[in-house]
Amino acid sequence: MPKNSWPTRLFVIIVFFLGSVLAGCQSKDSSQIVTIFHAASLSRAFSELEEKVEARYSGLDIRLEPSGSQVAARKISELNQKADLVATADWRIIDQILIPEHANWLIEFTSNEIVLAYGEHSRFTAEITATNWPTVLLRPDVRLGRVDENMAPIGFQTLFAWQLAELYFGDQVAKGLPARLNQLCPSEFVTPDISELVILLESRAIDYAFVFRSIAEEHNLKVIRLPVEYNLSSPQHAKTYARAKVPVILKTGTPAVQITGEPIVYGLTIPKTAPNQAAAEKVIAFLLGPEGPRILIRSGFKPLVPARSKNRQLVPPVIRALVETH
Repeated sequence: MPKNSWPTRLFVIIVFFLGSVLAGCQSKDSSQIVTIFHAASLSRAFSELEEKVEARYSGLDIRLEPSGSQVAARKISELNQKADLVATADWRIIDQILIPEHANWLIEFTSNEIVLAYGEHSRFTAEITATNWPTVLLRPDVRLGRVDENMAPIGFQTLFAWQLAELYFGDQVAKGLPARLNQLCPSEFVTPDISELVILLESRAIDYAFVFRSIAEEHNLKVIRLPVEYNLSSPQHAKTYARAKVPVILKTGTPAVQITGEPIVYGLTIPKTAPNQAAAEKVIAFLLGPEGPRILIRSGFKPLVPARSKNRQLVPPVIRALVETH
């Protein structure tokens, strides 16, 4: 054997071995990435879900992309981006934007409620209650923010709550309440998603905001709990909620469609173009299994147990047993 040939051969073997291992790891990592486009209000719950699922399935690498729900759906329907799972703060976003062209089915899996949130800095907090909040918010010095109804469900759900509150109070103070409240929200206080609205509140740019209860709990915000007649939490009040209607642009470049008030119900699906559908099914099975509802409850949600689907026959078999027909 020529001098120094063995070290050279050993070096080549090591390099080849390491290259093979790295290539294998990269291939495994890329095949196990699970990308989730989700409503910003799910951020805390899905961060815990990510931790639990990755601990259960060591090969999975979950990537979370929070945004407004309409934005999440449009990434797929208009921008042709790829995701393995989409979860929205109103099931109708999936139903009207993604089905049937971009997804075959959807599952309704949790609910929420609207609260009026504020901070230590907010004006008139010593006075405000569930019975006088319209009077307080309409004072000249109060700053109010909201989410754009065309970007996220909390936007149009807030407008539902305002319309229903006007009907609920039914007095001179509440007359024209939705329009009067909307006038208090200049463009700089209208945000694309709930996370940015909370930033305005926490940075003291605004005094009050209507948000999901889960978000208020996540950020330790002070809240006024609102009556079930207009907080959108109660299935028993669905007929009352249906009295509210808001025009919403669901698809870019199309006219607004009328969205009717109803109890808040979140939806999820796996898009047809999901790169890693099998892994996404594992994530959903975990979310709908015994531990998933506990994660949602810890984040301030009211999970639907069992979850439900109007097109259950199209739901993948791995998940179908965890879902009832709605």
